[in-house]
Amino acid sequence: MPRTPSLRLAALLFTPGSRPERFAKAAASDADGVIVDLEDAVPVPDKERVRGEVVAWLRQHGRVGAAPFVSALRINNPRTETGKRDLDAIVAAGIAPDLLVLPKVESADEVRYAATRLPQTVRFLSLIETVLGVRHCATIAAAPHTVALAFGGFDLSAETGGEPTWDALLWPRTKVVHACAAAGVASLDQPFIELEDATGLEAECARVRALGFVGKLAIHPKQCAAIKAAFRPAAAQVERARRIVTAFEAAGGHVANIDGQMIDVPMYRSAQGVLRRADQ
Repeated sequence: MPRTPSLRLAALLFTPGSRPERFAKAAASDADGVIVDLEDAVPVPDKERVRGEVVAWLRQHGRVGAAPFVSALRINNPRTETGKRDLDAIVAAGIAPDLLVLPKVESADEVRYAATRLPQTVRFLSLIETVLGVRHCATIAAAPHTVALAFGGFDLSAETGGEPTWDALLWPRTKVVHACAAAGVASLDQPFIELEDATGLEAECARVRALGFVGKLAIHPKQCAAIKAAFRPAAAQVERARRIVTAFEAAGGHVANIDGQMIDVPMYRSAQGVLRRADQ
């Protein structure tokens, strides 16, 4: 069962912090939320200026979009001086995003450090993008106020010297999913970078959904509707899940039978998961 408050996370859309005119457009899109980006989307010479502009914008407006739209902010890694200055600016301005996105997290201590600086209402999404991040993803997933991990295979492949192919990334993807399942937090997959390949996006969503991911990060608004549709249980799935839950509970927790199929505890728990996703 989830250990954190429920947020809609199936399709979170990255938006450069340097483009505040896009914030409202993101909130009006099919995304579940926006991640205003101070990290990869901002060149090093521009980071101080863009940080100041984003902090001023959030101090004035409070958030991007109205809840339940998720207003998130990706800072630079708190191991770095730039990341520490990002946190300092957020604290000084009294900003409390729904989610603080931490890139290239390699230990739970990084999350704990950020958590001690910010209001208790702020939740964390940690990006697992490095070899050490993959190695320690179980403890990172269990860090305080964490609601999700997101897998980042492109940075990981750059570090290992490998290719970001499905086969090459299957093991670290699976490890992230298992860490999230054990901690009761959401697992999100990396963005699909081929913007004109709708078929490829749909296929990759299906593959990572089969692994256990519950959402996928987006880099363009036109990807969001397809991502949400891919991770939303179909009506037939929801109906069958309801029947399974009803039958199992009516049997008092004993084995039940639906359409000639034995229904036991694992199938009951899977059906509950389908209904939770449908409710979101």
